[in-house]
Amino acid sequence: MLGLPWDVWATMLFCVLAFFGVSILTLVYTLRQEERKMSLLESERALDTYSPRALRDLKDWIETHPEPTHPDVDAARSAHDDCVDTLRATDQHFYAWSRAEVDRLDTI
Repeated sequence: MLGLPWDVWATMLFCVLAFFGVSILTLVYTLRQEERKMSLLESERALDTYSPRALRDLKDWIETHPEPTHPDVDAARSAHDDCVDTLRATDQHFYAWSRAEVDRLDTI
């Protein structure tokens, strides 16, 4: 069989199937998420850009870098406030936000 032992062929076949199997599953998962985002954009006209954990991390970063001279502070504050405003203005969210979590959020 083309000069290679059967175990080499079996390993190669397994690697090819595993690579393409994982790639296809990842692609399908990603496309479903994007489809869900698009339907939310069509119905809500806005989309929450951060998960609860990511928004907490962003707020923590802003609080640990209070100096206005840091080049990214203004962009971070704007991104945080945009997400909070979007969460308050929409009824459906992409990430798992509870109404209580949204009610506790404040702009910076």
